[in-house]
Formats: sequence, C-alpha cells, structure tokens
Amino acid sequence: MNLYEAMFVRKSVRNYNMEALEEKLLSHITSYIEQLKPYKSNIEYDIIIVDNTKENEKLKGLFHVKAPYYLLISSELKQDYLINAGFLMHQLMLYLTARGIATCYQGGIKPNSELKSKLKYDYVIAIAFGKSDKSMYRSPEKAKRLSEDSLIVYKEEVSENMKVIMQAAILSPSSMNNQPWRFVVYRNRIHVFCKKARFFTSVVSDMKLIDMGIALANIVQAADELWMDAILTKSEVFSNKELKNTEYITTVMLKEKVF
Repeated sequence: MNLYEAMFVRKSVRNYNMEALEEKLLSHITSYIEQLKPYKSNIEYDIIIVDNTKENEKLKGLFHVKAPYYLLISSELKQDYLINAGFLMHQLMLYLTARGIATCYQGGIKPNSELKSKLKYDYVIAIAFGKSDKSMYRSPEKAKRLSEDSLIVYKEEVSENMKVIMQAAILSPSSMNNQPWRFVVYRNRIHVFCKKARFFTSVVSDMKLIDMGIALANIVQAADELWMDAILTKSEVFSNKELKNTEYITTVMLKEKVF
C-alpha cells in the first residue's frame, strides 16, 4: 500500500497493544520525518517520537488514547503554523498507515512539564501510533462525511482526475469530524476555504486550521499520484475579501508533471 491508497482506507484507532515496534521501523519513521515537505518552508518545527511502551506516559488530556508511541510536533508560532503542522503530520500518518501501523490524532492532550522542556518549540499536536488488534482500515463508503454538494462548488466541468483529488480531500480526517473545509473548483485550480466557528474559541479555531493542513496534504498527495504538480498560492481577490461564513486559506493550482 502506498500513501495515496492509505488516504482512502485509513481510520482512527483508539485501542493499542503496548508492544514495541522494530528498531528498523522506528529508524525508517525517523528518516521519513527528515524528508517531509512543509506547507510553509519559513516555519521552523521539530517532530519527535515518544516511547510509551513502559506506560510511563507524559501526555494527559481530553480524549487521551493510551498507545505505545506518540509523534509530537512543536513549532515556531508564525503565520500559518497550524496549517503547516497539520500538513506535516498527515504525511506521517499516511506513511504509518501504509506501513501497517495504526494511528489516531490527539488534539486534546498536552505534554507534561518534563516532556515539554525537551521540545524545541511550542507544542502543537500529537499522533498516537502502534500495533493494534483492531482493524485499522475501512472502505471509503463507510466514512461518515458530509455530501459532496455541501462541501464543493464546481464552477467548470472538471476531469476525472480532479474528481478523484476532491474525493481524497473530503475523506480527510478532522477534529470531532467537523469537516471545516469548503472548496470552489475550476478545471485546473481549487480555492480552499475554512468554515468559521459559530462560537469562537481559540481551541476550536486552532483545530480547524490543523484540519485544513490535513486536507491540503491529501490534495497534494493525490495530485502527485495522478502525475500532477500541486502549487500552493494565494488569490489576491479572496485574500482581500471579507467573507461571512468562511475564511480563505489558499489556492491549489494543478499542472501536469513535465519530465
């Protein structure tokens, strides 16, 4: 299974056995972390693996899942750092899924003071991972998602490849399955928006932006599989426009790869 296939079948797993993974696999995960492509290259970040196989957990909080390992990302607090964190961590989640490792985002947990002191930057979010006796896959049809009509507006007739990319986008996982993304789609570009929270809280707003990074990671990965370059840019029209129900995030320009 590759990363493209993983995005269509992965699901969150909340029950793990606490056995250790092979050192070779952990080494491969570390190597993959070094190859990640960020959403914004000017944001410094760090991702570490926390070993919890001895159950000496240093993470506590809401909806905490006990797992043998956690991935933690810390980041500079620059503009778009939350989107960047989601974009990076979802690449890792797809990689783990493709390797047969179960995963679950941990948006409500925090590191204790001991672990926090070891982070290079400010803590953002974690992923629980490890082996599980529970199924870590499900068919796309069983994913509980809003209808395509409620998430996407097609402004032009689009190719089958574009439809596949958009299906990958709406299958993205999100906090509390809130699915904040909204898309306006043309033949070769996708305008990406985030639905505004009805009741503004910093936690809800932060998680929505992490979710947007996750969806963008799915879009970029799907485009790459279909031999297309996904170029992330900004539309001046939307950047300078105040929208009532949504916030403009970015525009994805799609071009066929040239060799």
